[in-house]
Amino acid sequence: MKKIFVSLVILALSIVGTLGAQKFSSLPIGYNLDGYISSVWVVVGPMDKKPLSEIYRFNFPQDGKLESFVSFKIREMAQRLPPPTGTENAQAGWYAEALTEGVGGLLPHYYGESKPATIATAPISGADKLFTFLNRNGKWEVPEEVFGKVKFNFGVSVGFYIPTANNIEVTMSNGSRISRFSTIEQVSDADNPCELPAILSAIRSGWAVGLPSVLLKPNGTEWWNRAEITLYEGDKQVTFVQNNPPSLEDGKAIRWSNPPPSFFTPPLPKITSLKRVFGEVTEIVVEGTPNSFVAVEWSEVLGGEWQTLSALVVPLGLNANGRGILTHKTKAAVGFYRLRLSDGVR
Repeated sequence: MKKIFVSLVILALSIVGTLGAQKFSSLPIGYNLDGYISSVWVVVGPMDKKPLSEIYRFNFPQDGKLESFVSFKIREMAQRLPPPTGTENAQAGWYAEALTEGVGGLLPHYYGESKPATIATAPISGADKLFTFLNRNGKWEVPEEVFGKVKFNFGVSVGFYIPTANNIEVTMSNGSRISRFSTIEQVSDADNPCELPAILSAIRSGWAVGLPSVLLKPNGTEWWNRAEITLYEGDKQVTFVQNNPPSLEDGKAIRWSNPPPSFFTPPLPKITSLKRVFGEVTEIVVEGTPNSFVAVEWSEVLGGEWQTLSALVVPLGLNANGRGILTHKTKAAVGFYRLRLSDGVR
């Protein structure tokens, strides 16, 4: 797998250019990639006639799974096809592309222009695009097995403009087994599918660096079950996570420096756990930017006066992993909490 270098997302690393800086908080990888699909182009038609071609808007998760969505559209379009004139003309075919216009500050760019880009195609390599119409009770139908073949091949290159980013590291792991890639240390382990010379050459040219296609939409067949991708801007960095098979955590930032890279927008601090631990004591877990400070305030009624928790002599400091825990003693049966970013001084 060492020589695999089919780029999934081309991360443009140009410090010079006329485009404005874009900020983003997550990467289009794994499960998160579905949220970057904005439309689907579907083509269905008999071999001897002009096919039908439609572009459908796609919204995840409202429209469900991409494969199911396209299966339904193929079935719908096939009903509008002119019936074949005989068994010799009963063969037809289909094709689909998932397109992105960019989400959350990441926009596809080609030669300095923002354009929709293909990020997945169907059917997958080796699968048959052709089918033969079935005649049932005098009506021509698409065989059911066609709809089960709608599986997308993720790994099509997409260019994203990310100014000032200048290095990348990828760590893949499964238990104690770890494989590393780093443009800083200029290392690429045998099990890591990043091709060091190609990526280094791209960085030095001031244009792009690629991530391997196995990180885009993994299917569980590779040896690793977790990957961390770190993008650098000098000594500032942000690390994103990818799971194999994909999960809801994919593409999320799990660590970042304080201050973070200029291209990255940290998520606002949030309360991730709130529970009574005993008696009148409530335990509160806050997550946000590593090494930052958060003021936690409480009100007994919604719309009432917000009070700083007496347990906090200074605002809550989050650790290097962006996590902080505190307790609040109150006899109130219910209450409301809110968070504010702070400079660390009460």
